Amino acid sequence: MRAIGVAAVALLAFALVPPVSSALAVLSSPVPSSPVAPVARAAVVPVAAPVWHAQVLRAGGVRQWIECAGSGPVTIVVIPGLHATHTMWRLVLPAFARTARTCIYDRPGLGPSPARSPHRTVDAGLNANELKALLDAAHIGGPLVVVGHSYGGLIARAFVARYRSRVAGLVLVEGVAPYDRLSQYWAEGGDRVDTWKSSAAALPMHLGSIPLVVLSAQDPDRSYWGGPAYGGTAADIADWRAHQRAAASLSTQSTFVVVRHSAHVIEHDRPDAVIASVRLLVHAIRTHTRLPRCALTAYGAQPLCA
Repeated sequence: MRAIGVAAVALLAFALVPPVSSALAVLSSPVPSSPVAPVARAAVVPVAAPVWHAQVLRAGGVRQWIECAGSGPVTIVVIPGLHATHTMWRLVLPAFARTARTCIYDRPGLGPSPARSPHRTVDAGLNANELKALLDAAHIGGPLVVVGHSYGGLIARAFVARYRSRVAGLVLVEGVAPYDRLSQYWAEGGDRVDTWKSSAAALPMHLGSIPLVVLSAQDPDRSYWGGPAYGGTAADIADWRAHQRAAASLSTQSTFVVVRHSAHVIEHDRPDAVIASVRLLVHAIRTHTRLPRCALTAYGAQPLCA
C-alpha cells in the first residue's frame, strides 16, 4: 500500500506491542487469556480482579473470538484498530470491566479468531455487520458504549449508522475519519480492507444528543514507547488533526480532548485518560446527565467547552 503521512500510523502502529513505562502503570500477574491489569497513577481502591470469559462464536458467516467481564446494564464494546488484537488494550480493560460489563473481540484472522475462508475484500460496513451478529450470538443486546481506535473508529461509525438504537455512547480514540488521506486498500488478517467503501459506510453516522468523547493524540505521528516516528508531512498532520476535531460535531453532547504526552496508540501512552473518558461517559449515561463542560481537563490540552 501507499502509506501517506498519518495514515501510515493506522497500519504500522499495531506491528509492535510496546513496553509500558513504569510511570504509566505497574503490571500485576495476568489472568490467562485476559489483558493485564494496570494500577493507574492515582490511588485506586483495591477490588477483585474481573473474571474474563472467552469464546469463539460463528455469526454473520465468520468465526470471531470475544471476551467479556464485569456486570451492569451498560456494556462497553471495544473495537481495536487495524491489525490490532485485544492485547493492545490490556492496560485499560480491567478498569473498564470494574466500571461496566466490558467486551472486546478480534476480527477474522487476528488473535484467536480464525481467518476468513476464502479471503476477500472487506470494509467497515461489513465489519460492523459482523460485530452486530457476534454480539447477538453472545446475547449482548445493549445499551452499548462503543469504543473505537484508529480503523476501529470507522467500524464504530458504521456500526452507529446501522444500529444507532443500540448505542448509548461513543468514544473515538484517534479514530480514522471518513476520507482521511488514505490509501484505498489496507491488509488485515489475510483480507483486503477497502478504505473508500469503509468511508462511505461510516459517513452517514450522527449521534444526535447521544454522548460522545473524542480523544486525539498530541503527537499523532510519533511514538512514545520506542517505536518509529511515522514521518507525516505538516499537511498530513494538519488534515488528521482537523478531522479529529471535526468528529466532535457528530453529537450535540460531545467532549474533545487532545491528550497530553500521547501518540496514536493513546491506550498505551495514556491509559489513564482513556479510562477516565469511558468512566465519564458511563456515569453520564447512568445518571441521565450531560457530559460536564470542559471535561477531562486533567488529561487533555484542548478540552471542548460547548
